[in-house]
Amino acid sequence: MRPPLAALAPLAAALAWTIALVVSPDPLPAVPSALLVGIGLLLMATTSTTGLVVLGARWAHRLGWLVVAVGGALAVVRPIDTAWVVALAVTALSAAGLVSLQGRIRKLPSATGPPTQAVLLPLLQLCAPVALGLTASGEAWAVTTVALSALLAAFLYSRVIFGGLVVARVVWPVLALALTPFMDLPAVIVTVVLVAGNLALAWHPSAKAAFHPPRTVGSTFPIPPELAPPEILDAAGLDDRGRRKS
Repeated sequence: MRPPLAALAPLAAALAWTIALVVSPDPLPAVPSALLVGIGLLLMATTSTTGLVVLGARWAHRLGWLVVAVGGALAVVRPIDTAWVVALAVTALSAAGLVSLQGRIRKLPSATGPPTQAVLLPLLQLCAPVALGLTASGEAWAVTTVALSALLAAFLYSRVIFGGLVVARVVWPVLALALTPFMDLPAVIVTVVLVAGNLALAWHPSAKAAFHPPRTVGSTFPIPPELAPPEILDAAGLDDRGRRKS
């Protein structure tokens, strides 16, 4: 595959495995595991593809590899059938596509882009449904609430919507931890790890700076008319002494 077709690799792998889970979610329970994994994979792949096509960003390339890795994990646990064979083949082609994109990926972060913590925070929240779906245990409503609220937190923060920083720093972590008593150990461990990573990123000063950029008050400094370019003086209707022409 050649760019930009290769940039669709994560989305192709996500679609293939989502269809495979619809055909047969075994050994994952359809709700919430297969549902969360399908939703999470599609969102991760869409975000990765957008970042690859528009920015050629490193984080998008790495997120694409994560989608492929999840596909590989599903290939290990899911029973072999026609959908499994097709999804595995698409995943292999997707991995080849990501390899072909290596030379087109930005080597260094953009000088004008957001800081690393501000990028990783919504990406971590975006991965929550897949992580919780693969380890879902306990009350389905609790696992689903934590996973979907993480997506909401990612949306509010990344779109710089009012309250998004508070949701990322306080509301979602508190909600996630409050629901851990309704989960079994695997989901509890994943939730605690997600919350810990979320807090480390959300409370970093650069995460706040990206959400609320510092503002500076501008100022002007008068210069002698003799130092101003003649074309600017002419455009302003002034002579070489700064007086308005009659």
